[in-house]
Amino acid sequence: MLPEEDRSPLANRVQAAYGALRAGDMRRASDLAQQAIDEGADDPHLLVLASYRSLQAGDAQNAFGLAERACQLAPRNVDALNGAATALLALGRTEEAASYFERALAIAPDDVDVLVNASRAFEQLRRTRNACDLLERAVRLDPSRAGAMAHLAFISSNRGDMKKAREFGLAAVSRDPAQAFASFAVAAADIEEGKYEDAIGRLRALMMVPRIGRIICAMAERIIGDALDGLGRYDEAFSAYAKGGEALCTLYAPPSGTESALARSRRIAAYVSRAAAESWISTKGGSPVGSQVFILGFPRSGTTLLTRILDAHPGIAALDEPRTLSESTEFFANDAGLDKLAALPEEDLVPYRKAYWRRAAAAGFRGDTPALVEKMPFYSEILCLNARLFPDAKLVFAVRDPRDVVFSCFRRQFAYSPSAYELLTLEGAATYYDATMRLLELYRSKIALPVYTIRHEELIVDFDVQIHRLCEFIGVDPDVSFAGYAERARASDMMTPQAAQISKGVHGGSIGRWRSYAGHMEPVLPLLQPWIAKFGYAP
Repeated sequence: MLPEEDRSPLANRVQAAYGALRAGDMRRASDLAQQAIDEGADDPHLLVLASYRSLQAGDAQNAFGLAERACQLAPRNVDALNGAATALLALGRTEEAASYFERALAIAPDDVDVLVNASRAFEQLRRTRNACDLLERAVRLDPSRAGAMAHLAFISSNRGDMKKAREFGLAAVSRDPAQAFASFAVAAADIEEGKYEDAIGRLRALMMVPRIGRIICAMAERIIGDALDGLGRYDEAFSAYAKGGEALCTLYAPPSGTESALARSRRIAAYVSRAAAESWISTKGGSPVGSQVFILGFPRSGTTLLTRILDAHPGIAALDEPRTLSESTEFFANDAGLDKLAALPEEDLVPYRKAYWRRAAAAGFRGDTPALVEKMPFYSEILCLNARLFPDAKLVFAVRDPRDVVFSCFRRQFAYSPSAYELLTLEGAATYYDATMRLLELYRSKIALPVYTIRHEELIVDFDVQIHRLCEFIGVDPDVSFAGYAERARASDMMTPQAAQISKGVHGGSIGRWRSYAGHMEPVLPLLQPWIAKFGYAP
């Protein structure tokens, strides 16, 4: 090795960076690595260090460029692959990130950091079975990873796997009592097993942990509501739901001047009401399947149950809210965007169709079935886009007693979104339901797509007849056994608030649940009454 005075300034910088890395001073190492790169160093290890520095500074694009250069120089450098994938996740390029993680795991299948990071990509892609497998391998290799254990428990709970939720949730909490989502997962398992008092005690204890914030406390209150509901203490349960929801409303309040989901729905309805029906007519669809079906409705109207049942048909591929149309929602930001959508010539619609099919493929659609069914309750308001892109599509409108729908939305915890924000209070849920139904009625009067309406309660009590008729509408063989749909649901990537119930099979336990809260529902019944009457439900 050359004496210090005989090395170039760049060589000294490189050596200093490696020295800081060996000493465990990552911040100094990454700073020196960036300086060395600025001076002309082209070393994969330094590039990776500089990449993480850029990522921590919020410059994911530069971070990816540095990590990708490191990958070019050292294609089997796991740190470089992991760095590139992590930067791609930050950029929202999840499918590309997953491919980098897969390359890294092919080289180092037991690298715990890569396993944990890769699980995030697969979860975002709704490949939750893969995410769980990766997390489980990570925590088996390194049992000190309380955060990874908590996340595995929470995903398992949302998939209805309460055995795993309890196992890993308890393990996480034993290592770190502040792992809130581990406590949520175990409480969900308690409630599933009828151990309601255990769930309440567990969540009250969580709320006393010093590091627990207000959002976690609000979420815990709503889960306590479920436990109180199980005990038949309905007034207390309603108070817990309301207290948690109101707190989340305050904590998640959108910035001033932001258009709410309710305001957006009403704005789109005003536009559709004055738009000519011809605005949404297209002449070409370009669908690779014989029958393309969108399941509409409002959240908690039975759309997930329908999707999982239909997915058991060998001639149907069913997608559970894969966000296939997310690249096209730009049209709904304002009326000018809707004007643009209505005026787009056929050839300009082609890129949007291609983007849809790319996302469908990423969500698991292989193009080898006669029918594709996609659930889209939170996307019902953009139905004019479906009509323009896929003029040969069919619509299934899922209906359930509006009182059950609204109360269920109010008590359940959805992942945050502008639409989910509207559901945090009972009045908000009822108002948003009314606005959404009004918009769907307008669409049905303006858009010439065939619609089949199916009532959740009739599906429960007359399963075979209702599914037979639905299959005939879709255009697939109705004489198929759906007996195994619950088993298929348990093995699927389903991750919704009702996953545990669906995996048990069809049952009527959710019908009329609102009646236990009839007194609390009275203030919103005037909003819901027109829809109760329209859909044929008894007062």
